[in-house]
Amino acid sequence: MKHILIIFILSGIAASVDGQLPCDNDTTGYVALVDLKSDYFMDGYQGGLYPGGENEMPATHRLAGSKVVKNIKPLDTLGNVDLINGKIVFLGLGASTAGNTWNNFNDLVEDEPGLNPCLQLVNGSQGAKGLDVMIDTLNYPWYWTDMVFTKMSAQGATPIQVQAIWLRTASKTDTIVEFPLFPNGIADKLEILLPILLDKFPNLKQVYISGFFYGGYADSSKAFYDIVAEPGSYYTNYAVKWVVERQINGDPDLVYAGPGKKAPWVAWGPHTWADGMRPNEHDGLYWDCEVDFQADGGGYHLTNTGKLKDAQLLLDWAKNAPTTKKWFLDNPAWASCDPSARMGNGQAERDIEMPLRDAPEVFPQPNRGVFQVRLPQTAQTSFNLKLIDSSGRPIWSGNQAAAGSTITVAPEGPGLTAGIYYLQCSSPESITTLPVLVK
Repeated sequence: MKHILIIFILSGIAASVDGQLPCDNDTTGYVALVDLKSDYFMDGYQGGLYPGGENEMPATHRLAGSKVVKNIKPLDTLGNVDLINGKIVFLGLGASTAGNTWNNFNDLVEDEPGLNPCLQLVNGSQGAKGLDVMIDTLNYPWYWTDMVFTKMSAQGATPIQVQAIWLRTASKTDTIVEFPLFPNGIADKLEILLPILLDKFPNLKQVYISGFFYGGYADSSKAFYDIVAEPGSYYTNYAVKWVVERQINGDPDLVYAGPGKKAPWVAWGPHTWADGMRPNEHDGLYWDCEVDFQADGGGYHLTNTGKLKDAQLLLDWAKNAPTTKKWFLDNPAWASCDPSARMGNGQAERDIEMPLRDAPEVFPQPNRGVFQVRLPQTAQTSFNLKLIDSSGRPIWSGNQAAAGSTITVAPEGPGLTAGIYYLQCSSPESITTLPVLVK
């Protein structure tokens, strides 16, 4: 550190105390879950990523995940199978730490040979937004409709095309960093989030969750210090472990198959925690303060080198995990996808002209009582929307919806019961009534 400070002074740059990371905090003594395995943390909490101290997924859960994969198909923007121009959207969610890694992951994927030509990576991450906002759909509905969905639309994808998600997030409201209270609180919020994800992305099949990387270099002057600093980052990995185990052990709120389905199938994404400069025995991973972390990044924002390291972990995992490689890698099942209009990551090139939409569209069909309507791009005026039941009783209305926009219809109060409803889209130019099927 003395050497770095001398360079700053000689360069005429004022190096404030707040701008420096505590790089001396390069180890905590905590043992990564992948190394702890069947041993215990705090005399009662077993390690390993999965039950029994194992780092490998239980065979029954792996087989269930592989069964889910069989239903992953390229979809068009309305959710219909399209084996030529359809996409399998793999969505990244979380705050800026997840988003930065995802952008670098995207860059790696573009240059990686042998990947599924139907695949499209989409970054849905939102800076400074955590679990507390993601699960509170009553007070923060805009998180999904105005932020995530809008960001997806700008990348040429719709929610109905999402079939896999990678998630790394925490909660700004869980600030009592005590064990097991802290990881249990995050696991509880993850359990709430999973059914919400299925509701927002009706064709979602799989969710993969990662905990945070090393937090020992966190800057105590930053707002997120309590939840980023160790042991908080270490504890988030127990949160992931416990929510995955809840599904494996049959938690009724996380049922992923059959008529009682409430959530997507869930498993670990890449495990990215290591004890600072002390490499994991399992994989040799370590985190170097001066190389991997931005000096002014609060101890949670990575340098370009660190982002690339994190993204490489994500790529290596996606290529090799038994339940991802079947849709992430190329194989004869994806031979019909047209690669001519795609970049290396499966995204459609932006300079291809698409015909303008001249009629409203409702998707998905059927749905669970929350759906979206795409309004005509060729219209010259705004639309008034009204949802009615089969007897003509008004259920929901929305006024002055802009032409070409995508509107989420989510009636307040009790959810819609199964049946057929009708959405009226009216403007001075036309009136269109569309059936809405709720299952």
